[in-house]
Amino acid sequence: MREDIVPGFRPEQAPPSAKWLGMEPISWDSETMVLRVAFNPPRDVINFGGVVQGGFLVAMMDDAMGFNCFISLGMVNAQASIDIHTHFLRPVGYGRVEVEARVVRAGRSVAFLEAELFGADGELSARAVSSTKLTPIA
Repeated sequence: MREDIVPGFRPEQAPPSAKWLGMEPISWDSETMVLRVAFNPPRDVINFGGVVQGGFLVAMMDDAMGFNCFISLGMVNAQASIDIHTHFLRPVGYGRVEVEARVVRAGRSVAFLEAELFGADGELSARAVSSTKLTPIA
């Protein structure tokens, strides 16, 4: 994971799930709190239909939303998803996908997040909204 996209963040800080899914930051705007990341998942994510299993798509969006929340709110809070609501718009074939995640609103203990996932062809394939519990890192 590149550290030049997010000043002060070191690749070794990335969670194992993000590393396993091949998360790679593309861009981050600290003012608008929008992060774009790519995922290069292992072949283990393919289902019987030959496409990426939906749970892994949710995991990619969850990792992107959580990472964006962490960095956009100053890297001082751990996050725990309270809920995630996902719409699957079309199947996602195996290969690189991109997720754009944004912080919609953040309070002291809860943040509201959104994500859009784009398949290798660049088409919008899934959307998610989430609320997450913020816990200060000691």
